[in-house]
Amino acid sequence: MNSKSNTQAMETEKIPRLLARLAIPAVVAQIINLLYNIVDRIYIGHIPGVGAAALTGVGLFTPILMLINACAMLAGSGGAPRAAISMGKKDNKTAEKILGNCFESGCGGNMDPSFPVRKENNPAS
Repeated sequence: MNSKSNTQAMETEKIPRLLARLAIPAVVAQIINLLYNIVDRIYIGHIPGVGAAALTGVGLFTPILMLINACAMLAGSGGAPRAAISMGKKDNKTAEKILGNCFESGCGGNMDPSFPVRKENNPAS
């Protein structure tokens, strides 16, 4: 579908149909991600000699990864509705500014949690 027909669909189609059209791919993506993580841990656990230690490392890093994802979601979950409201008002310039700010703050939020870990583990500093 081109963008013009997407806009018309958002204006004219019923909400349950639109919700299903948007939610089903998101749910499928989450299930694929879950299966990937399960299979990944199975392979890591079977590494000869270091499998248990490697699996422990993955388990310890998972909360840090969740923190990084939460920082990105914070920017996206707040900015997307604001951009949608601006687009609904046909104010695309403001929507572009909002999405640009969300992108920059999302990138910055993803980098910030890694800096203290690098500094603490660097014996030269």
